[in-house]
Amino acid sequence: MQILGVIGTHINSQTKESQGVRLLGRLTIPQELRNDLLPKLKEYLGVDELVYLATCNRVEFVFSAEESVSITDVRNRILDFFFRDNPGISFSPNDFYAKSGIHAGRHLFSVASALDSLVIGEAQILGQIKDAYFFACENNLVGEQLTAIFQRVFKVAKKVRTETELGKKSVSMVSLATSLIQNIIADEGNIPVALIGVGEMTRKMAKYLIGRGITNITVVNRTEDKATALAKELNATGMSLDAFLTTPPAVRIVCTSTGSPEPLFTDDSVAELARVNSKLLFIDLAIPCDVEIEKSVENGLEIYNIDDLKKISDKNRRQRFRDVDKANAIISNEIDQYRRCIVESELKPVFNLSYQEAREYADDGLERLFAKYLGHIDDKDRAQISRFVEKLVGYTTFLPARTLADRIAKSPNGTPQGLSQFSDEEQVRSFRKGA
Repeated sequence: MQILGVIGTHINSQTKESQGVRLLGRLTIPQELRNDLLPKLKEYLGVDELVYLATCNRVEFVFSAEESVSITDVRNRILDFFFRDNPGISFSPNDFYAKSGIHAGRHLFSVASALDSLVIGEAQILGQIKDAYFFACENNLVGEQLTAIFQRVFKVAKKVRTETELGKKSVSMVSLATSLIQNIIADEGNIPVALIGVGEMTRKMAKYLIGRGITNITVVNRTEDKATALAKELNATGMSLDAFLTTPPAVRIVCTSTGSPEPLFTDDSVAELARVNSKLLFIDLAIPCDVEIEKSVENGLEIYNIDDLKKISDKNRRQRFRDVDKANAIISNEIDQYRRCIVESELKPVFNLSYQEAREYADDGLERLFAKYLGHIDDKDRAQISRFVEKLVGYTTFLPARTLADRIAKSPNGTPQGLSQFSDEEQVRSFRKGA
């Protein structure tokens, strides 16, 4: 029997300031290294299938493994893999969550439906999950088990977005970032802005700025050719990161979102930039952080990172309770169906032997019936009677499995009266041993 597991960490209201960002930064594997590192990680963890998800506020390891594999052992191996050679960051067990079975399924449904995001209902998370899954497929990291659960994840997320208002409003980390910019634009007009990085977040920010009449945009990247290429698309200016730091242009806002494992802006590297620009607003959307300088309005520097944006998003949560309740009802219904399918699939092998014996008994009885009492009917009628008996045997043989699965799915916490207070998986194992 296979188990589904999710181990991860994310920024939430209980996360210590900056602790979550540092932890996420250590667990984030740069995109260019994932082809090489994720197969090694899968082997190191001892799991059969693995999907790695890294976003601006979470890192998760979704896996399928034999039931003998302990989820706490997998968690400890993850920590060993990422921290054994370079501890550097303090953390506690409370900084991580580990879910298995139906609880892991519910968690995945909630995450994909953007109910567990910094911004409830944000539009990006489902695409990020799909990218993570398809990357795992392309690199032979997944098989039948995770494929089945992720197909359900995509289905329920789509249903939440179409049947609630959560997906109707454009909410994302970029929309939170723009809430910081809009007042400055209103007060100061067509301000110069620098966008660091050439990824999707940069494109979204550029689209917002252009829509607000900002024409003085500088695209910055370590590789000047990439910066120039994107700048040409945006009718902006492109330059290398080195040039930006050594001979900086006049800018009012610096929005950065790169995959750099080390900070790009420190007290030393930003000195010339601060000298040229007396007032700078840094919006750091990167994990790990791109900006690591002293935050002080007095010295003309303001810095907002993921932690700060989280606090802004918390104010919006209260307005979305009704849609969240409806989305949770959709997820609960899908969980019931998912639980029913799991239990049925595990119980059916138990009933297969009974089915084969019942078929043999029925076939033998039909032969005697045809020979002794119904010898006068033709082959067509015999075939119809045989088909009916075959369906009847199948229905009655597997009815107990379907009934038990339905009772488990509909009962509180998946434990119907008369069964021990075990998880779904434990109930099935107990039944199979006794069968």
